[in-house]
Amino acid sequence: MILFNDIIQDQNAFQDFVRTLSPIFTEPRFMNHTDDTFSDSREWKAVSALNGRIPMASLIDQYSGKPIIGSEKPLDMYGEMPTFGNKVVFTSKEFNHIEKIERAISQNLASPDQLLRYLRGYFERLVVGPLISMDKLFYEAWSKGTSTIAAADNLSGLSMSINWGIPAKFCSVDWSTTATAKGIDDLVATAKYMKDTYGIIIDRFTMNSNTLSQLLAQASTISAVTSYFSTGSGQVKVSGMPSLEAVNAVLVSNYRIAPIVVEDYMISYYNADGITIKKTESAFADGRVTASVGDQIGQYLWTPADEQRRPDNGVMYQDINHVLISKRGERGKVTFESELSAIPVPTLMDQMCILTTNATA
Repeated sequence: MILFNDIIQDQNAFQDFVRTLSPIFTEPRFMNHTDDTFSDSREWKAVSALNGRIPMASLIDQYSGKPIIGSEKPLDMYGEMPTFGNKVVFTSKEFNHIEKIERAISQNLASPDQLLRYLRGYFERLVVGPLISMDKLFYEAWSKGTSTIAAADNLSGLSMSINWGIPAKFCSVDWSTTATAKGIDDLVATAKYMKDTYGIIIDRFTMNSNTLSQLLAQASTISAVTSYFSTGSGQVKVSGMPSLEAVNAVLVSNYRIAPIVVEDYMISYYNADGITIKKTESAFADGRVTASVGDQIGQYLWTPADEQRRPDNGVMYQDINHVLISKRGERGKVTFESELSAIPVPTLMDQMCILTTNATA
């Protein structure tokens, strides 16, 4: 059995160890909807070049709420892609616990899986933490058309608020007003807007379950899904609150527009200790419906971390999904750090439209 202390003293063993752990980490979801894209520059112009039209006016001053196009030196504030990371320090406390588990394993009193589970919690924070930030930014862009970053969550120490310029529509009546809201009419109007304005035939309306529940509860939806609706093989009787399947059948067969796809991925935010959970919320925003084409929404734009370009002597490194993991020791303590310079960039803005269902303007 190779001891953990021996693993972190050898570059190849350390890299193999991190690669072995990575398949059991929580998988981020933004990668399912973006293409991996390398940038040789961390400068913001790489984002602008990628999607072809992000003007500086799209960057919003968080204090005034106005575009920063008129500010004197906007690039001084917003000149680089954001950088995310995490840090874990192993002291004698952690090493003593690891050695205790290793002794139990050598005596066949414990399984090696116990040690892996213990170490996984630390290394998952390093690797997955920055990628969860990518999830947050991607799903916010997908459902709200914006990406916001708090200074405290960014290693660069800058806050940022981006409006990606995705076309937007508003509902005729707030969807929570079940007696008078006309959700299906709003979907029809959105599909027509995309066709008439951009020549785009959308193929899905994405929303979360909370927004779907409001749509299904509306009197207009229940009325639209009448006592019977046609299917390919005949008619099906419907009573009570309609199902998603019944509404989709009406949308596709009667209105000849795209069906609804439910996105209920949840994101957990952690406290400063990196262990306890502060809150868990729907990644796809409530009160939003995104009309789009296909599964691919944009690109995952990343650039190498500084230490990938200029490695420090005596430090071990391993890259996982463009998150650089480093290990350095000092005075009996071992510090593991992660760094990711990246941002998910929606690049199909003209093939998307975001319908706000909890506001009429």
